[in-house]
Amino acid sequence: MLEALIPYIKPPEKLIADLPVIGPLKLQVFGPLVAVGVILGYHRCLAFAKKRDMDEFVARDLMFYILITGFVISHWVSVLFYFPEDVARNPAVLLMIWNGLSSVGGFFGALVGFFWYLRKMKQPYLIWADMLVFGLLVGFTLGRLGCALVHDHPGAIVDPSHPLAVGPWPGGEYRFDNGLLEFMYLVPIVLFVHFVFNWAKSAPGRIAGLTCLLYAPFRFALDFMREKDKLYFGLTTAHYATMIILGIGVYLLFIRKPKPGDFAYAKDSERIARERAEAEAKNAAPKST
Repeated sequence: MLEALIPYIKPPEKLIADLPVIGPLKLQVFGPLVAVGVILGYHRCLAFAKKRDMDEFVARDLMFYILITGFVISHWVSVLFYFPEDVARNPAVLLMIWNGLSSVGGFFGALVGFFWYLRKMKQPYLIWADMLVFGLLVGFTLGRLGCALVHDHPGAIVDPSHPLAVGPWPGGEYRFDNGLLEFMYLVPIVLFVHFVFNWAKSAPGRIAGLTCLLYAPFRFALDFMREKDKLYFGLTTAHYATMIILGIGVYLLFIRKPKPGDFAYAKDSERIARERAEAEAKNAAPKST
């Protein structure tokens, strides 16, 4: 019998503490990879902002808010919609942000922080969406690599001869590893967006639209390859979410036309000039004795 070409490998982990209510706190490869992904994504966002003359302070604050809302809501969607039995057994699992993340939950969680902050700052949405997608796509991909290494997205049981089968898992079965499959698909998207697509001159909304259009169909299909999940009218939560994401991609790429207001974002050059003028005015002001 043919064996799986992809072996199931469990990286070492270390128990840091067994906390009351929360339970065991472990050091796994997932955490450091997510941290590296956040750092790299942060710097790629700033590189995009610098190239497009976007206010660096607005960019930094925006990333702070979307990371908070993105991670929290990503975890809540993961446990509430995919593992509700865990919440019923131990509601404190809602606080264990490190213990399971949903990509679509992270997407919609980030939108909460995104719209709240940019509305507060009176900024156009699309150019900032492009910046975030450009940078955080890198972080998301590394996060999915972490998922693949800790095997926290087990797929359906398959024949060991399947070219994408991973195994044997601890129970002896062979499965799809959906985290690994998503990572493998995301890598070429990252390479295309960063090194092929003309992101430095693209119209606002094009990067976000392109990424939505590339990601949504694959993710929709991938959810049919999951281990049996809680279904809502025959589909998972991610199925419905990816339909929305696909619609956003189609709208941004093929329907919406650029508007003058899309470019009315806070410019870094204007901020620097304003700060320089304020400093010069302060220095020129007569000092009281």
